[in-house]
Amino acid sequence: MSEYKILRASEAPDYTQGSPSPFLGYAQPLGAEQIAVNVRVLAPGAAHVPPNEDPALGHSHKTIEELYLVIQGEVRIKVGDDVHTLGVRDAILLPPDAPRAVRNETEEEAAMVMISVPVADALAESNLHRGFWPTG
Repeated sequence: MSEYKILRASEAPDYTQGSPSPFLGYAQPLGAEQIAVNVRVLAPGAAHVPPNEDPALGHSHKTIEELYLVIQGEVRIKVGDDVHTLGVRDAILLPPDAPRAVRNETEEEAAMVMISVPVADALAESNLHRGFWPTG
């Protein structure tokens, strides 16, 4: 049997470095080679964008698909021209080239697990779509 590892929630790195909407890494600090797993916590009214970025920003990927699984609260997701509401234990599989954006439009915290294959450079793998989902 291979050696297993445990990562406590308090030890998961926050790639936003202290934002009210942390982006927590799990697979990379554990040394996973075949899967990428992150948790995005969204404060009320927050969008799934990097800190200090325009909430209208969307993104897609060049080669990887992603699975988003809501584990707390409710999120709204825009995929192409479609907008959906996802609740706890709802999931969506996103093909690489589908522009997407996620928001928490509620008054409660929300969280989702994001699962994909690992990539060496997440920014190089991503296409940004400015003005994808305007606010207001």
